Amino acid sequence: MERYFWHLNAAQADGMACVVCGADFLKERVTAVAIGRSPVDETQVFACKQPCAIRIADDAERMAHEMRAAANALRGEDLIAAGGDDTFCVDGHFGSLLRDLRTLAGTEALLATADEIPTVRFLLALTARHAETAMMRARLVLARTRTEDAEDSGDGGDPKEGEG
Repeated sequence: MERYFWHLNAAQADGMACVVCGADFLKERVTAVAIGRSPVDETQVFACKQPCAIRIADDAERMAHEMRAAANALRGEDLIAAGGDDTFCVDGHFGSLLRDLRTLAGTEALLATADEIPTVRFLLALTARHAETAMMRARLVLARTRTEDAEDSGDGGDPKEGEG
């Protein structure tokens, strides 16, 4: 993927000057390396090999590291890596349960207006699949969030446990 550089002067946008320090490649004897493109006309832009291109590479590496850390935090991987519980992270069981419940609410609304048998059958199959998945995920979240008090009193467990 090409990196685009904005806010360039005419010489930088034409590839005749460094996009970092502004060194004029026609007047100064520096080694230049292609580092991206100008968003205006898609021409290649250049930077001095030492130290400007290295600075751009270091900045890009730092930004990539920060973005990976932010993405991992959103997915809860930092919590999981630290031995934490992933139940309530965005991609955890509770997040999936909420998505299943939203799907069920949407299919309920569509079932209220559907009048063709194939559409109704499709929506019922979708409802059955997501209802079963939501039930399993709800039980899993209940089991993972069970406290010591709930275990002693029988609260928070599987509703079918008391049935005989």
